[in-house]
Amino acid sequence: MIAGRAVPLAALLAASAVAHAQPNETGNVSPALGAAVAAYRAGDRVGAETSLRALAPADADAAAWLGALLLERGASAEGLQLIRRAADAGSAEGAHRLALVFAYGEAGLPRDEAQALRWFQRAAEKGHQRAQLNLGTLYLRGPAASRDLIEARAWLEKAAANGDPYALYALGRAMSESMGPAMADPARAADLYRRAAEKGHPFAALRYGLALGDGIGIKPDAIAAQRWLVHAQASGIAEAALALGDMAARTPVSRDKATNEKALKSAIAWYEVAAHAGVPSAQFKLANAYLAGAGVARDTAQAQQWYDRAARQGVTQAQNALGILLIGGAAAAPDPVEGYKWLLLAERGGHPESRTIREKTTAQMTALDRKRAEELAQRFSPTPERPLDDAAPRLNLPKP
Repeated sequence: MIAGRAVPLAALLAASAVAHAQPNETGNVSPALGAAVAAYRAGDRVGAETSLRALAPADADAAAWLGALLLERGASAEGLQLIRRAADAGSAEGAHRLALVFAYGEAGLPRDEAQALRWFQRAAEKGHQRAQLNLGTLYLRGPAASRDLIEARAWLEKAAANGDPYALYALGRAMSESMGPAMADPARAADLYRRAAEKGHPFAALRYGLALGDGIGIKPDAIAAQRWLVHAQASGIAEAALALGDMAARTPVSRDKATNEKALKSAIAWYEVAAHAGVPSAQFKLANAYLAGAGVARDTAQAQQWYDRAARQGVTQAQNALGILLIGGAAAAPDPVEGYKWLLLAERGGHPESRTIREKTTAQMTALDRKRAEELAQRFSPTPERPLDDAAPRLNLPKP
């Protein structure tokens, strides 16, 4: 349900900067830099820069932090010079910051994944926790040539040793997958998701809720699953609303008609929440409900609208359904060119019925219209409505 997607390298990484720093996070910051880094993370750039400039000549880590601050405010040349100097002097923070420069393509440098991996490795070997997390993430999710689940797990184990929720979550993802000789360990993954969720990681709450609901690596517990999924949804994870909708939809059929209707309406309500937030699978399921009049009044125009949004995000089943509606003119005037385009895309995506329907449509179209539809399909590229990564969401501790 929560499918993996190819994302840019930089989107995967934890920069250990202001946005995701926690109040009690010290990481690899020495006591001498504590006040300056705390000021930086609190948004006091002027105070932080003043303190770091005083410390930088004799402290390579201070130079690295100063360089990061300068990059952030646009002083790229000086910032990069300070970071390079710190990295060359053996600073783990400097190596980590230089790796991030290469990963993001900052300070006028092109993105260079090989260099990013090299400098993350240097920082990680010196015990830099965020570098260990990023290095493990690259081995897990980076370019295909660098993927190594065994290495990913090894570095993420180190990163998670102090209980960092982001590292616990990443290690959980690594333990839930198989690659070569490394087999999935769903029980360990569920436990890691639980630990990260208890520390406020919302995606961990989502995956722990899913594990509880499906009994993957842990004894099924529908009540606990719902509690964690509701927490994840309240923390801004719209996919949790989809999961809650699926849970309601799977409610065993009762002899009581009112009970069945209540479960169905609950499912539709959660699908609506997820669909409006841009979750493509929820948009497809909501469209199905409107087309069938299941839990809502039958509304073909609404169904077409939701199929359209899901189709534009690349959902093959929605592309097929949208193509059929457009060709038949079920919700508005027929549009055979657009309909043919969506059927062609659904066929390319592996939908088993699209080719037969498209070929029946061919006889009713001019060669010019077919060519236009094929050109539109060729130019199509899925457009996600939601962010592509789940690397470092803001923590939100669950209520006791």
